[in-house]
Amino acid sequence: MMQPDALRKYRETEVMTSSPQKLVILLYEEAIKCLDLAILKIKTGETGEGTKLLLKTQKIVAELIYSLNMDAGEISLRLYTLYEYIYRRLIEANMRKDCQIIEEVLSLLKPLKEAWIKAVEVIKDEGHN
Repeated sequence: MMQPDALRKYRETEVMTSSPQKLVILLYEEAIKCLDLAILKIKTGETGEGTKLLLKTQKIVAELIYSLNMDAGEISLRLYTLYEYIYRRLIEANMRKDCQIIEEVLSLLKPLKEAWIKAVEVIKDEGHN
């Protein structure tokens, strides 16, 4: 098992050496991890920790919004609209400490992550980097 400092350094190296597509996947993974943990914290009465995790997820979604290339066409516009909706739902979930809203957001983020993973695989298979 890695020590916390070694794990942090590994993650930093992973982020610094990843392609933009892989970074998007890492953002999704972190958001999903935070939301799963937020549900647990809220259900066990640790609402302060749940709040922190939801705020972190909001920052991740904001980063996804900022990373969109709006010149890429309709897909970017659709992702922007979806990310904005997710962001608003996270705010609402945080205000209400509502696990159902968090589950809804998870149901949106998980398929997006899987789609990005498949897209990266297609790019690799086609020989693009």
